[in-house]
Amino acid sequence: MKTVRIICRVCIGLLFIFSGYVKAIDPTGSQIIFTEYFKAFHLDFFIPWGPALVAWCASTAELLIGCCALLGVRMKETAWATAIFMGFFTILTLILAVFNPVTDCGCFGEAIKLTNWQTFFKNLLILPFAAVMFWQRESYKSFASRRAEWVTAGVLALLPLILSAYCYRHLPLIDFMAYKVGANITEVKEDNRPDEFFTLLYYEKDGLEQEFTMENYPKDTAWKFVRAANKVIKKGYVSPMVDFSILNLSDRTDVTDSILQLPGYVFLLVLPHAEESSLKYAAKINALADYCAVKDSMHFFALSGSGEEAVSQFAVQTGAMYSFYTTDEKPLKSMVRANPGLVLLQDATVIAKWSAADIPSPEQLQKKIIAGGNERTIVCHKIYEQLTTEILFFILFAAMAVWGFTFRKVSGKQTANRPAADL
Repeated sequence: MKTVRIICRVCIGLLFIFSGYVKAIDPTGSQIIFTEYFKAFHLDFFIPWGPALVAWCASTAELLIGCCALLGVRMKETAWATAIFMGFFTILTLILAVFNPVTDCGCFGEAIKLTNWQTFFKNLLILPFAAVMFWQRESYKSFASRRAEWVTAGVLALLPLILSAYCYRHLPLIDFMAYKVGANITEVKEDNRPDEFFTLLYYEKDGLEQEFTMENYPKDTAWKFVRAANKVIKKGYVSPMVDFSILNLSDRTDVTDSILQLPGYVFLLVLPHAEESSLKYAAKINALADYCAVKDSMHFFALSGSGEEAVSQFAVQTGAMYSFYTTDEKPLKSMVRANPGLVLLQDATVIAKWSAADIPSPEQLQKKIIAGGNERTIVCHKIYEQLTTEILFFILFAAMAVWGFTFRKVSGKQTANRPAADL
């Protein structure tokens, strides 16, 4: 049974760490998903603050449960937390699967997309591991002293909060969105494939209805045609960029192609909600826009999901001299998790993106992007994403291993001699 307990503990730990991590590195994305939840369940009065609070708490709870389970810290409390967490979300995902108020459960953020039924069955697969942990919660040995374990849990709870705060101020450490660096908007936008299906024909004879295909349907006039139905063989694919378009603010004419096909570099300042955009970095934005204005190979535009009044107010407040266009807020939020954020394109390919806090100066742009070349910039970004994640996980697991060894070494004898009630 000891082996079973270890397997369940490790599996729950790794799964919760992954699920919490992909949420923690994209707090804005998690907030968007939870906003849809609140709207679906008619809890609109929570939307101003609720989605952000739940998003941060959910990622922190999952990472904390995962780390505690993997490390073996406070297993009684961890088993209880896992059971409550899994019980609540299994019931919730069943409701979502039956009534389908939202199409994306967001259990793995943007990293892995699951339907509501897939999420429910996934939870059913996890439940036995959580049940064994709960059943055997008294059999897990203590990690160290009670105080040491609570200190460890407190430190582990801080890590996802720090990670989320960093990614909220800057950008997600890994970009799982369609508009990630290296993606070509034109190519991905047009990459749509229809469903593959075949047609079934239903005929009736002597009061009995029978199914036929297009190849073997009856020619006998005794059979009467009833209806036809299409059966999907293979689901098609709809590009996540299909709703991306750039329109003039005034007359709403589509100028998407004319902007994406401009020669040289195209900067897109992304303002999903101009009225909520930070004005703190207006000077940096204007400096870059002014630099582009005197360069033949550089173009600077702003895209906003807000109306003309909000956009005009933003332009006046920031002293913006660049052109504003309108785009649906949903693709804008997918382009860059910042308000405002900046995206650099060339030939409709995403070369780089920045949050407002990281917008480069003209000198930094020339040195790091232009001089380095597009391919090098894209490759370096992908290497940065991979290495950052690998280093973070290495540090996490190394720290957990060292922490566990140290406390077991120092506190092992004391823990073994302590009465079971104190553990």
